[in-house]
Amino acid sequence: MSAAGPVAWHRFETLSDASEALAEAVAIRLRAALAERGSALIAVPGGTTPARFLAALGERDLAWDKVTLLPTDERFVSPDDAASNERMIRAAFAPLNKGRARFLSFHGHGDDLDAAARVLSSQLAALPPIDILISGMGADGHIASLFPGDDAALAAPDPVQAVAARPAGLPPRISLSPARLAASGWAALLVAGPDKAETLASAQALPAAFPVGLLLGRPQGLDVYWAKA
Repeated sequence: MSAAGPVAWHRFETLSDASEALAEAVAIRLRAALAERGSALIAVPGGTTPARFLAALGERDLAWDKVTLLPTDERFVSPDDAASNERMIRAAFAPLNKGRARFLSFHGHGDDLDAAARVLSSQLAALPPIDILISGMGADGHIASLFPGDDAALAAPDPVQAVAARPAGLPPRISLSPARLAASGWAALLVAGPDKAETLASAQALPAAFPVGLLLGRPQGLDVYWAKA
């Protein structure tokens, strides 16, 4: 196994400041990817924390028509459901809302969770690696929809690109697989609050005990954008 790369911490007083800084860092890397290959693939999280980051990124002047977004995970609900990550991403990210960027939806693959995950996995296998991965993290150390204790999702073999996730006590979801997440070119974690800093410290000491250890252990390294509040 390759040695883990460096973990770079970027600390900010507010989530707004962290979001703006991350948006600028991502924009720089997207421009480089577009100049080199003419296209770029970026995975972004759902939830409430990344909304400001997505809004700030959407304000950057880029060739968005050559950029494809996809969520890191999605709840197994309709795309217009209030809990849908796609719904939040489309609302927060102006280039997508205006039809200027492409989007790989996790929806529309039927009503069977496992079958839908297999269809999505096949679609992802035809795409290049993710150029840029932005992930959130829960206080329990989960990333995307890879939760502690969901052994079936966490142990998916490397060829699998998307997994059916059944976290205990929560609605089912589809998530990018451990292998797909770990293979991303540049990865950043956007988190806020002292509890998550504490979780990350624990995960750095014992990566195997937390799903976020998948990112902490990447040979490509990880950038952490942490906001005090």
